Amino acid sequence: MDFELNEEQNVFLNSLDALCRPFRELEQADRLKFSCYSPKLRQRLVSDGYLNAAEHNLSSLESALMVLQLSSLPCVAEVSTSAMILPALGIFPDGPVAIVDSEMLRPQRFLDVAKTALVLDGDDVVEIEIAAGEVEPVESILAYPYGRFCRAPDLTRGNRLHGAAGLLTDRRRIAVALECAGAARAATDFTVEYVKQRRVFGQPIGSFQAVQHRLAQCHQIANAMRILALRAAWSSASIDAGMAASYAQTYVHKLVFDLHQFNGGMGVTSEHLLHFWTYRLRALQAEAGGKNSAALSVADELWPLQRA
Repeated sequence: MDFELNEEQNVFLNSLDALCRPFRELEQADRLKFSCYSPKLRQRLVSDGYLNAAEHNLSSLESALMVLQLSSLPCVAEVSTSAMILPALGIFPDGPVAIVDSEMLRPQRFLDVAKTALVLDGDDVVEIEIAAGEVEPVESILAYPYGRFCRAPDLTRGNRLHGAAGLLTDRRRIAVALECAGAARAATDFTVEYVKQRRVFGQPIGSFQAVQHRLAQCHQIANAMRILALRAAWSSASIDAGMAASYAQTYVHKLVFDLHQFNGGMGVTSEHLLHFWTYRLRALQAEAGGKNSAALSVADELWPLQRA
């Protein structure tokens, strides 16, 4: 069973694929970096209207398909927050946009390149514009640009969205599941091609049944991530968001272990593209509270506590 795209969705993804084509390979210098953030990709998406859901009349499902496709690239740009979260909140600030957890001084994904931050503050979300010199970069191997506030920002200067934290968390979990699915599929496809070419004992690694079985499991996991994430994007239900994030974050460990093993010695070198996807998966594994938080949210939806 799989989703069948309609004609408009196929046309949309074909046009997006044409935009992505120049970004599917990296220059040799970029391959040696821990992460490759692409301002050029972000600018193309903005100028061509892909990050303006209202302009393209995109549904949540179509935005999700876009995040999936872009997450398969070895380079990154801030897309999922702009495409999946901002339209749900009804705000459209200047991007890139970073989500900042309540512990505001910890390193946050995309904060180093962001113009706007969405800060979780209890049940509320505070939208703040990031001033020059307010954020310092944080070096990380996790294949995303990270930054942290030099000092805790003054939230009174921001736009407070009362009671929006729950909605942001649900949409964030969907975005995390989509990013995991895109990276997992790309890393699996990359490894499948590698084991076809790499030879040991006079034959391709991929000819061994044990390798085939484990790669088939990786493919199944990546496909399940995709289906659960797309269902969550379509339904916008909290329980589906929790299921998608919990499943994706649970299976990151197996994917990373197996895929790096089958890439052999090349799998632990920085010039090999694999780490651009697997180390992103490692970063996403802990987003939005991680798998336990997502699983508990599902349990709360299924079996709500009886309050006195």
